Amino acid sequence: MHVGNRITAYLLICTVTVMCVLTLTHQSHAADLDQFASLKTLKDSALVLEADVFAPKVWSKAVKAFEKAERSVNQGKSQKDINKHVASALEYVENAIRTTSVSKLTLQQYLEPRDNARKARAHVHVPDIYAKAEKQFIKATEKVESGNVKGALKEADKSKPLFDTAEIKAIEVEILGKADRLIEKAKADDATKYALSTLDKAKSARDKSYAILVGDRYNREEAVETASLAEYEAMHASNIALSVRALNRNDQAWEKLMLLYEIQMNRVGKKMGFDYLKFDNGPLAAADAMIDKVEMYQDEIKNLSKDSEFLSSAVVKQLRSILESIGVSYEGNDPVAMGKAVEEALVAMQEESASTIKQLQEVQDKLAALEASHKAVEADLAVRVEKEERFKKAKTILNPSEGEVLFNSSNDVVLRLRGLSFDIGQSEIKDEHIPLLEKVKEIINLFPSANLVVEGHTDGSGDASSNMMLSEKRAYAVTQYLRQSLLIPADKIKSMGFGMDRPVASNQTKEGRAKNRRIDILIQQ
Repeated sequence: MHVGNRITAYLLICTVTVMCVLTLTHQSHAADLDQFASLKTLKDSALVLEADVFAPKVWSKAVKAFEKAERSVNQGKSQKDINKHVASALEYVENAIRTTSVSKLTLQQYLEPRDNARKARAHVHVPDIYAKAEKQFIKATEKVESGNVKGALKEADKSKPLFDTAEIKAIEVEILGKADRLIEKAKADDATKYALSTLDKAKSARDKSYAILVGDRYNREEAVETASLAEYEAMHASNIALSVRALNRNDQAWEKLMLLYEIQMNRVGKKMGFDYLKFDNGPLAAADAMIDKVEMYQDEIKNLSKDSEFLSSAVVKQLRSILESIGVSYEGNDPVAMGKAVEEALVAMQEESASTIKQLQEVQDKLAALEASHKAVEADLAVRVEKEERFKKAKTILNPSEGEVLFNSSNDVVLRLRGLSFDIGQSEIKDEHIPLLEKVKEIINLFPSANLVVEGHTDGSGDASSNMMLSEKRAYAVTQYLRQSLLIPADKIKSMGFGMDRPVASNQTKEGRAKNRRIDILIQQ
């Protein structure tokens, strides 16, 4: 399907979904505080649809009206006053949602550059560049709000190169950022003085990776591989420089350095069967001893390979002998194909003895079992490798301050979101955490067939019953956000609150309590 058609279809789905929410909200306008709860839900839905971007003017009014309604509720105003402010806020939020749908339909041909920049996490890696592009894009949405479609398209066209620049810069930061930091660290470690050749290798690999990205920003595999080499050489240069600097400060460090390398060689030697390596004649003698042992192992492997070839040859020889005994001429040495030829010959030769047929069938069954076992092992390995790769990729998405990705005892992937915090006693998702939840969505998309469980946890402070209810509300808020933004079926995601019952750290310390206040998302495969 064409990108434009896909966007149109997505927007139509969003519009229908939102209109259903609006209809249900109108039907439930009872004169009580449930009306305010409906308003909060609708406001959250509008944020998921990015009403703040696609309808900035009316959204600003909606936010102000919502704050008035919230104050009237918190201050215990009369029901009439609450209803008045809630009704006003509802009207603005509904207008913002409708305007958002119109803006997306009007600017659909300009949505892809913005989406690509967000997929590259430009708003995280290069926030200043992305903010400039977003500011230009909002000029276009403001024109749509004003009814100036021609002006809107003109402003949106200016945002395309800005989002494109943000995307490529974000990709560069993601792929080359670590290499750049390690190269700068190596310079700080005096690698320019003590490990210049190794530092030059790091710089060359970094420049090559950059050139790959300039040629094709989506050639990630080759660029990442080259950037990894730059990272290695930069760390190598730092290590060399630090070692040489230490030697210059202390003459005794030479002995320590030699002993360190001898210790590392001895570690290898123990794995090769040596109790210890002899260094009384220098490192070359110890290295020669290990080389001799390696050559011995290589000879053993060659002998094993010869034995395997001999066994295979014996099987082929036996099959050929059987074929000749029943009068069948066969060219080739494939044991499986030869077994099939024997089977076909036996079917055609009804007068062969039953014992011979049984013997040959056993040979065929063994070959088939070996082949099936091999395929099963390959399939299982492929599944394990794929899961591990997805897990590794997921770990790169979250930084330590946001949370961590790990396996639990059931081998489920767990997103431990310490960075997703809530106001005291509250369960509303704050705007500042939308970028983190966008990362969560990116990780969830790595496991498209998984079931999700959103768990809320609190620390050990306060009342257990209140903590249980609060953890359930927070887990439910995150669940609703993910369901609405990822269109997850209800039977594929659920929320659970555990209060203070499942701590991961001690509640006796401030740090421990901070770790216990968390949202865990279980990705069950």
